[in-house]
Amino acid sequence: MIALSYSRISDFRQCKLKFRLKYIDKAPNFYDESKKSPHLIRGGNVHFELQNYVVKKKAGENDIPKSSLPEVERTKPLIDKFMLMYDLYPELQIAINEKFERVDWYSKEAWFRVIMDLIGFGKHLFIGDYKTGKLHEYSGSLTVLGQLHLSSLIGMALWPEFEEVNNGYIFVDHKKTNMLKLSRSEHFDLLRDRLFEEHALINAEENFDENPNEFCHFCAADNSQCFKSRKSVKGEFAF
Repeated sequence: MIALSYSRISDFRQCKLKFRLKYIDKAPNFYDESKKSPHLIRGGNVHFELQNYVVKKKAGENDIPKSSLPEVERTKPLIDKFMLMYDLYPELQIAINEKFERVDWYSKEAWFRVIMDLIGFGKHLFIGDYKTGKLHEYSGSLTVLGQLHLSSLIGMALWPEFEEVNNGYIFVDHKKTNMLKLSRSEHFDLLRDRLFEEHALINAEENFDENPNEFCHFCAADNSQCFKSRKSVKGEFAF
């Protein structure tokens, strides 16, 4: 059984061959840190500094040094606002089994994994995910689950005392949020069934065919691994 996360599901939807190379074969070229994009490096730095800010605020520190990253400074007032509304915690890593019981992150029973950048407990459950880069609309739906749907489902399963989950992207470069509100009574069963269906589909896959598309230019696969999606110098597909 392959433990899933939203990023793994997203890769499978994008290209089954990419999924196999990255998560089953564990091809080294997909894990070469030297090839990590500047965007990913910046995103990691922003996440780390905002996580530390929440830790220090919860510890009661008042003289927190100013960050060298302007996007972090822009986001701090929003975090302060959240802290007035919720008992807020930074970066929570959660793995669950098929019964939606929490297990160790690396457990063989792990069925789904999620990292919540922020989680808060108040009148309802709050989950936040930091996003760097362009502002964009949320692409998930009740038919094709997105990241917020999946993390909301896990939140509902682990904290059943909350009827409502308010979950959203926090766009640190734009001082904006994109929130999704879901309720246990209306959405839990539907989200659970959708996740079960996709989990079964991915774990039953045998062929892992390639799917040439606009994302091939950003894929780590080389020509020895994927013949159909070779990229030309112009960044267009060459077959």
